[in-house]
Amino acid sequence: MKKSLIAAALAASAMVPMSAFAQAASAPAAAAPAATAAPTVGAKVYDTAGAEVGTVEKVDGANAVVFTGTKRATLPGTAFAKNDKGLVIAMTQAQLNAAVTAAESKTAGAMDAALVADAPIKSKDGVAVGTVQKVEGDNVTVALTDGNPVTITKQYLTVGANNALTLTMNATEFKSAVTAATQSAATAPASADASANTTAKAGATPDATEN
Repeated sequence: MKKSLIAAALAASAMVPMSAFAQAASAPAAAAPAATAAPTVGAKVYDTAGAEVGTVEKVDGANAVVFTGTKRATLPGTAFAKNDKGLVIAMTQAQLNAAVTAAESKTAGAMDAALVADAPIKSKDGVAVGTVQKVEGDNVTVALTDGNPVTITKQYLTVGANNALTLTMNATEFKSAVTAATQSAATAPASADASANTTAKAGATPDATEN
């Protein structure tokens, strides 16, 4: 039978999934060739030997996301210095990639431990949005506190203190995403076995799959 997959507006929100990043908080501060520099989007980042590390992809408050070409790392602004070549950090590209890989592995383990039935989920700004209903691979069905269950992928969740599950978006962004997905479901052609529950699949495109 066919079941429609609803394209969620989660991916369309301005947020980038946090699990795409690894917080390299343990990275040493850049050896000071000059005073601490404020990173800007598009700026090249180098190591202290002058080799390119990556490019600043995003600046979010006191942090900046550096894309090395294979990995993304969220670094504090204090990790950046500047010399006549540009922004400098005290890690080579290989070291930064290794730090990200290690952080991703640690995060994945914590996520698997936290994703248990009935575990509460809050938005980034601390609003309770629902609980874990079930987990199937990378898909997490969330029983909403207000509305039908929706399914998101693990990339839209982070794990905080005490294994607390948190969305990578605030309550308003999440509500908008769910609303958009629900509207999409309402306008999509009805299938023979249309479910009573709306399934919002993060990053998916409208499709029909055979079960």
